[in-house]
Amino acid sequence: YKDGEVRVVGEVDRAPSCYKFITPTKIRWKVLPVSYVINPTNPQALDENFIASAVFNSAETWDAKTSKELMNDMYAIDYTATYGVQNYANAIVFGNYPTTGVIAVTSVWYNPATKAIVEFDVMFDTDWTWGDATVNPTVMDLQNIATHEIGHGIGLADVYDTVCSAVTMYGYSDYGETQKRTLEQPDITGLWTLYGA
Repeated sequence: YKDGEVRVVGEVDRAPSCYKFITPTKIRWKVLPVSYVINPTNPQALDENFIASAVFNSAETWDAKTSKELMNDMYAIDYTATYGVQNYANAIVFGNYPTTGVIAVTSVWYNPATKAIVEFDVMFDTDWTWGDATVNPTVMDLQNIATHEIGHGIGLADVYDTVCSAVTMYGYSDYGETQKRTLEQPDITGLWTLYGA
């Protein structure tokens, strides 16, 4: 105690890192590139080419920030692909998620012994109106949300501190948002921690 100021020894002010990993062991893909399949079936009759382009651009957004060929440049369209079945298919689909307020969900399977991700599936909840928010700001931007969800698929977790609200892995979104289409430095730092620069 000196001059009316209290100092606590050993306490450090720490800003949030704005990136987190799905597990403390930093699971990641060990076999690259990661292939994926898209099931474009959706109740809004969104065009298959629009959906495939949005998902591909999202995958390539992560690829562009590492020297690794992380996501396969080729994808498959598979109208039978489903969410939540461990079959090593990495399915990206639309479906009705039962919990209110969930925009999309990603399941990740991994081998705890090797810390290797073996599959991820993404489901965009059909309770929301999907599209391209750069054209129509009243829709949930598919590329925006796909970029975030693919981040989970490669091993990154949500962050919820409001000072991190500009990063792709921030856990909230809304109609009209497109800022998750591009990665911020914390997203890139998390990516590099798992896969190198």
